[in-house]
Amino acid sequence: MIHPDWKDPLAYAFCERLTSAQWAWEFLRRNPDYQREWREFHDTWAALEAAYGKPPNRDFCAWKNDPRAWVPASECVDGDCRIDQDKVLIECALGARWGFHKFPPDPRDDDPVGEGRLSWRPVSEEPLPELTGGPVSLEPEQMALVFDLSLPLRVQLDQARRQLQLEAGRRRREQGLRPRRVRLLREHWVMLLRVLDADSRGALSEAREMFGETAVSEARAMVNRGYLSLPGIPD
Repeated sequence: MIHPDWKDPLAYAFCERLTSAQWAWEFLRRNPDYQREWREFHDTWAALEAAYGKPPNRDFCAWKNDPRAWVPASECVDGDCRIDQDKVLIECALGARWGFHKFPPDPRDDDPVGEGRLSWRPVSEEPLPELTGGPVSLEPEQMALVFDLSLPLRVQLDQARRQLQLEAGRRRREQGLRPRRVRLLREHWVMLLRVLDADSRGALSEAREMFGETAVSEARAMVNRGYLSLPGIPD
């Protein structure tokens, strides 16, 4: 893909209009492993089309009997792909591995999300942490409440909601807690994109000096599965 000039903030003006789902794509498309896997997939897909044709003239019966069109179902444990005799189609397997539905987009594709050619698979909700006694270590944005399971939960949940709302407001006023919203995180995410684009041009040392080691670590975490948490952030 052609990366913007990482030194020029104006080169990232397009980020002003990105939704959370589009932000997730911006990070994924910069992942070198995805780029490599997509090239391998595309080479296989092109070979299959050369052998069996393109729609509407594709010989799909011959296509689906070609072992290149499938991977073992054991290689697709993170998705809900259709399994056919312990096999999964390569396009579904690749998408599931990286967390999306539909046909795997070329990393050079600027906006498969906005054009309806990519949608993110729902991230399974992890259960909230259960406190079972002993010391508890909480992050600055976290708060722990105790519920009595022997009493009706509705009243306790209503009370907890009020307490959480009040405490969130207090921490925003007094501690600078920032809500996770696209419009509030946009500037920070642009910085992470600039780090990644600098890295792709062999200028990581310069970007590290400009943005700091923490930004480098965050950028790397974002392309390595961190992007999957973005579609759920309110725009």
